[in-house]
Amino acid sequence: MSVVARYVLSEFLRLFALCMLGFLLIYVLVDLFDRLDGFLKYHASVGAVIRYLLFKIPLIVTQLVPIATLGAVLFTLGTMARHSELTAMRASGISTLQIATPLFVTAVVLSIAILAWNETIVPYATERSRYVEIVEIRNKPLKALLSEDGIWFHGKSGIYNIEHFDARTGTVVGLTVYEFTPGFVLQRLVEVPTAQWRDDHWVITSAIERTFDDTGNVITRPLKPSELVLPEKPQEFQIMEKDPEELSFRRLRHHIRELSRKGIDTTESRVDLHLKLALPLVPLVMVLVGVPLAARNPRRRPLATSVAIGLVVGFSYWVLLALTISLGHGGAIPPAIAAWTANGVFGVLGAFLFLGPE
Repeated sequence: MSVVARYVLSEFLRLFALCMLGFLLIYVLVDLFDRLDGFLKYHASVGAVIRYLLFKIPLIVTQLVPIATLGAVLFTLGTMARHSELTAMRASGISTLQIATPLFVTAVVLSIAILAWNETIVPYATERSRYVEIVEIRNKPLKALLSEDGIWFHGKSGIYNIEHFDARTGTVVGLTVYEFTPGFVLQRLVEVPTAQWRDDHWVITSAIERTFDDTGNVITRPLKPSELVLPEKPQEFQIMEKDPEELSFRRLRHHIRELSRKGIDTTESRVDLHLKLALPLVPLVMVLVGVPLAARNPRRRPLATSVAIGLVVGFSYWVLLALTISLGHGGAIPPAIAAWTANGVFGVLGAFLFLGPE
């Protein structure tokens, strides 16, 4: 590694660490004060709150790495431009690409590290943070179990087996209710294809009841919608729905296959699956956009202006990403396009700025 590369890399890593620590501290404090009323309401212990925040840090780190990368690039090259170091390097025959090469290599390493981090640490830590919030802070019993056969839930009317729950539409798909006697003998089984929450009650179009007499015979009859009442509300079922961050790429792909096999729409999950590959590449996109913004016209542009422009560009990236994800979840655009559009648009923009005239 040349002297210039070592110098650029050391400055970038130093500023990257400072940006990460600063952003992480701000994020944790904002999250803490945002949830403080809830913590006080449930009389949460200090230890539970600390565990909740610690388990959230891996996910926060994943979200902050692209922002810290962009900030570190802008400050590194912007400071070098302000001290006329970029001008001296170019006068010595060192091109912008040579100056930026260690930044691109570091961005590739960060992308690989984030991908591995999201597959190993983040799912476990995110799942534990939600467990601490629900069980230790809110003092709610853990009623749900996710298995290969769907979701098992200990409800007020018995044991529920649910193939899929869509929190966005408040729809339960493939519900089977098992009712037992006090001696835990199965006495009634109700099968409900779909149930949707509307106007503060569950709307059930059809249901089949199976009861068992003393001789073991099965008596089957259709139920009218008014004959079946589910006492739970959608908020209680949301506890058992796993967020995409709680699933690795492999587990989410397996989950999509299982839902597809059962004929359940997997549009949202397929968008989230593509995002697990697209989001780790954001640091590389941020470097591609940030280098020309910070290194172009170093004498005529103050450092604060370059940083402000970079922040606007970074904010625009997340706005575009949120828009395409929303369209993808709604089925308006294909999942792959929803997940990769922001990377593609800003990658092309960065390449245009990088290769354009200075």
